[in-house]
Amino acid sequence: MSNMPIESIIRNARLSLRQIRRNPAYASAVILTVGLAIGANTAIFSFVNALLIRPFPFRDPDQLFQIQSVRGGQLGKISMREVLDIQEQVTILDGIAAHTGGAGGYNFSGDGPPQEWRTILTTGNLFEVLGAPLEIGLTWPDHADRQRDFCVILSYGVWKSTFGGRRDVLGKKITLDHAAGYQIHGVTGRGFDFPQGIQVYRSLGGLFQYDRHSSRSMVGICRVKQPFSVARLQAELDVVSRRLAAQYPETNAGISFRAISFRELYSGDVRPYLLVLLGAVGFVLLIACGNVVNLLLSRGLGRQREMAVRMALGAGRRELLGQLLTECVVLSFAATAFGLVLAYWWMNLLRVMIGPQLPTWMAVDIDGRVLAFTALVSVAAGICSGLAPALRMSRGSLSEAAKEGARGTSAGRDLARLRDCMVISEVAVAVVLLAGAGQLIHGLLELQQQQKGFRSDSISTFRISLGWKRYIDQPSISRYYEQALGHLGAMSGVQKAAFVSNPPLARQEETAPDTVQMDGQSIQEALKNPYVNHQSVSESYFDVMGIPLKRGRVFSPFDRQGSEPVAIISERLAKLLWADKDPVGQRLVYNPTARDRGPFRKIVGVVGNVQQRELGAEASLDFYVPYRQEADSNQYMLVKTNLGLAGLTSKAERAMWSIDPEQSVFDFATYEQRILDSIWPLRLSKLLLILFGTVAVVLAAIGIYGVMSYLVGQRRREMGVRLALGASPARIWALVVGRGVLLGATGLFGGLLGSIVLGRILQHVLPSVGGGHPLVFAGALAVLFVVVVAACALPAWRASRIDPAVTLRQE
Repeated sequence: MSNMPIESIIRNARLSLRQIRRNPAYASAVILTVGLAIGANTAIFSFVNALLIRPFPFRDPDQLFQIQSVRGGQLGKISMREVLDIQEQVTILDGIAAHTGGAGGYNFSGDGPPQEWRTILTTGNLFEVLGAPLEIGLTWPDHADRQRDFCVILSYGVWKSTFGGRRDVLGKKITLDHAAGYQIHGVTGRGFDFPQGIQVYRSLGGLFQYDRHSSRSMVGICRVKQPFSVARLQAELDVVSRRLAAQYPETNAGISFRAISFRELYSGDVRPYLLVLLGAVGFVLLIACGNVVNLLLSRGLGRQREMAVRMALGAGRRELLGQLLTECVVLSFAATAFGLVLAYWWMNLLRVMIGPQLPTWMAVDIDGRVLAFTALVSVAAGICSGLAPALRMSRGSLSEAAKEGARGTSAGRDLARLRDCMVISEVAVAVVLLAGAGQLIHGLLELQQQQKGFRSDSISTFRISLGWKRYIDQPSISRYYEQALGHLGAMSGVQKAAFVSNPPLARQEETAPDTVQMDGQSIQEALKNPYVNHQSVSESYFDVMGIPLKRGRVFSPFDRQGSEPVAIISERLAKLLWADKDPVGQRLVYNPTARDRGPFRKIVGVVGNVQQRELGAEASLDFYVPYRQEADSNQYMLVKTNLGLAGLTSKAERAMWSIDPEQSVFDFATYEQRILDSIWPLRLSKLLLILFGTVAVVLAAIGIYGVMSYLVGQRRREMGVRLALGASPARIWALVVGRGVLLGATGLFGGLLGSIVLGRILQHVLPSVGGGHPLVFAGALAVLFVVVVAACALPAWRASRIDPAVTLRQE
């Protein structure tokens, strides 16, 4: 008896395969329809799985947190002294490490052109805290961080590509930034990628002050003990920040600490977009299931006699129901195989659209969770789409089947209502998807058209990070960039050139943001000022970027070392510090608590506000200094040109290597591309929703066409009689189209209500998108109305072409 269910399932599966072979056209329609939806669901779930579900490649990743400082609601970094304070005073920590956060670069000159290796400086215990063992070697000892030692750990990729994966690299010394003596201590594990795209991890090497709270240039990485509580960790950090503020008011007044989980750190901003996309593909699956229901109902009418005969021969309703559901599940599994092929294509598309925005271990691919999800969706789709038709067909009797076969009538009012509901639902869901895509498009266009405060068109960019050994002082750095501007400006096709250390919306993290102190303001008062965006720029920067001068003047070549220290600030910073007073002529100093703080700088100009960190966000607080007085070795070169990026790349490399053939030039991109990369989740959601909306429209059109074709087939005798009695073909055409439009209009109304609800949801979870726009709703309704009419037109035309004579002879 225990084997009976298995035997029954095998028998039903064999019968299902036989039915599929007998009706290949029907089977192909179901497989294509469901496969398309399952493929889309699989691809999007693989994206959700990569960012929200799959464990991070660290030991017990839920116990890992990043610690940053907060001043005036703005996130910043912490000092090594504060790292030690947190380590000593937070009781639930199982370890804490620190790194510089923003990725700098080290110049490496091998056999080919000079390369730029993305680098962070870190404490030696970073890999221990993360729980990420090295492939080979060991991390450096603690004393290397406090001494002038140059210890490095290579990424697995660099080890393989540059050193051929040789194990004898351990202990060897290499030259970086033209400086010899960097000793290789180890190699990261295969697939290790933290924070993202780092190729070399270097010891602090005595560069950071362990005794000053104000020297904030690090990000903390901590592991908490089990069992852990996020609330307790944050509460203990709050106690530490209050204690430090009381003990060291001149450096820690107004400073608090915030713990951010790794999951939130990597996917917090993307989570709302993922949930929206997952809901969208769920709607596509519902439409596909609706189409399959209609297909099964249409086919079921032809099988009612078969079902009735089987019942007359002794088959029970439960057995028939099991057989019919098994057929649906078998078809669904066949659709799953097709869907996995589609999912592979969809995932390739996702990878291209995402680009290098995620760590390598957040790969969008198929793993066990994705396969389990796909199998679950497949079974659910098969049962949900087959249950109603199976129940309908298993209720038949031989006498009813004979009567229906003789009359050629429809399957009854209940069946007609079910089919109508399927069509109405498909249209409604398609409207919601189209409206959602339209809202994202509208939001993206509005976001891109907002006043950024600068112009980015026709600007191409690349980066230069000067080696510290060769460019060791301000004059040598300034001299290189002055030559770079001259060489770039002399190139054909280049209109203007400039540079900046941290361009707006380029997603470049500032190394160590700090505040400013006004002349006459005490340190305690200055610490209440927010973090500002400190920039080292060329004189031509404001002209190239189109940032307007509001008051005073811009920098000139006379603003150099030996002349009066000057600065330019943004309008928002000027208003924050001096309200309605004229700031020109006032004085400011950046990072007033630094041990070797810079001079007070005279404000010589005020320029327009720009959006620095996020498109559509509040303008940043900008503090600009001339590069001739305060040079930064890391700069973004901005070239206003009509050359394409490829043409500029080759010319710029030759121009820069003519200054220093051993200096790397890297990270070429148009400015527009950098801005688009900063809003990649919104762009990705927009494109995918357009795609899903299009699929939904096509499936809805197929569903409407199928229902109207079935209706015409069932009412063929009625149409023939009407024509024989004098009805015109146009009248018949209008009758059929009117029926379809009535169903479509009901679906459009339901879709409109759903779109309004969706608009409010999107406005809540995606504030940058905004609420629903009337034109978006109107456009979605118009598109679906045209689709409904078009889907009804062909069946209506066939109905109007029925030959009355043939119909009457059949009677």
